Amino acid sequence: MVLSLLNINLIVLYFLVVLMIGLWARKRETTKEFLIAGRKVGTWQTAASIMAVVGGMLLVGQAALAYDMGFGAIWFWVGFSLGLICLGLAAKKIKTLADEHNFLTISDYIFTKFDYKTGILSAIIFFIAFFALLVGQFIAGGSLFAPLLGISYPAAVLIMGFVTLSYLLLGGFKAVIKTDFIQFLIMFFVFIFILFTINVGTFAPEQIDFINIGSFSIIAYLVLGIFAVFAGADVWQRIFSAKDVKTVRKGSYIAAILFIIFGVALTIIGIAARNNFPNIDSSQALYYGLLQLIPASLVGIVVIAILAALMSTIDTELFYLSSSIAKDFFYRRNKIMEDKIAKIIKISLIGLAIVSMMIAIFVSQILLILFGIISLILCVSPIIVASLFWKIKNNAAFLSLIGGLLAVVFLIITGTFNPDNIALVFPAAAVFLIIGQIFFKK
Repeated sequence: MVLSLLNINLIVLYFLVVLMIGLWARKRETTKEFLIAGRKVGTWQTAASIMAVVGGMLLVGQAALAYDMGFGAIWFWVGFSLGLICLGLAAKKIKTLADEHNFLTISDYIFTKFDYKTGILSAIIFFIAFFALLVGQFIAGGSLFAPLLGISYPAAVLIMGFVTLSYLLLGGFKAVIKTDFIQFLIMFFVFIFILFTINVGTFAPEQIDFINIGSFSIIAYLVLGIFAVFAGADVWQRIFSAKDVKTVRKGSYIAAILFIIFGVALTIIGIAARNNFPNIDSSQALYYGLLQLIPASLVGIVVIAILAALMSTIDTELFYLSSSIAKDFFYRRNKIMEDKIAKIIKISLIGLAIVSMMIAIFVSQILLILFGIISLILCVSPIIVASLFWKIKNNAAFLSLIGGLLAVVFLIITGTFNPDNIALVFPAAAVFLIIGQIFFKK
């Protein structure tokens, strides 16, 4: 399927709109607004920006899981929702520290709560995880838009990358927040409208059974969702940029509701693909479910919605990774000023965009990358959660990170690295944390 000239023009218009937002955000922008949107983002923008980090990989991944499991796959998104509620409850502790110490990254929090070696190791883990996520967004976008636009896969990746890079360089994190809000509105209304137009077919009994995947898988998906969000570096940046604690709390709760709505919509799309195309690979469920089962007149709008999901995550990951380079690595060695941090971020944005696009052109394992990212985040989750309630020893925190990484390596070596088993990374890291607390008690 190749899009019509009208639909291609709609996509071009979308690109122009986000570039104009970048130009607008640049006007009278202070360094603090470039770095973290001035820490004055309101409730609905916070909620919308949290939702906008859903991204193409999660869209592809959830549709694929629903294709195989039916509504049993929704537990992943229930976990996301519960994780956001927990973050809302912990908002006062997180936001107070963030404003006091001018946090830009989640590793800033870990540096503050623990020692240097734990902070650096966490920064490295998050950097690897979110760089993989960035590459995954380019893979998802290039694979989808190349055939639709009638261009090569590398060209599709480069177009997405350079448009996103342009408005980031213009407006920084302020542009991220502004474009996220517009991109969320597009995603929300289009995906809800799709539910009333898509040809789902007849639901099989096993597809509407929420518990047919078994108690172990349900618990695994809940753990993945809760702690992937609770240690989500991109979500924490939204907490840092919010106006106050009340804003964080309300924004998290609203986003928790929206996550459930999105999860249901994506699950229905995956089931529709299964009912109409039973012989395709599950990784293609989103493509077939969206673009083959809706009226042709809606295809262009749907493509823009997917593009919005992809670019809203690409800009988030690019900016987080650049902030991490500037704050977690350069700043820790030399206490540089905010304007110097902003310059390093701009240089890093260019370098990271180019490197990630080049890697994406040669790699295509979407689901493997997605769950690899989550497994790395689960390594850090126990020390973040525990630090909100107890005094954690520095060496115990470091040992927990090592234990989580060892669990990931073990699953890979034994050939058991899959969506069900990666949830075991969290208890492994938690056990090492408990052992460390006991061993380093004195």
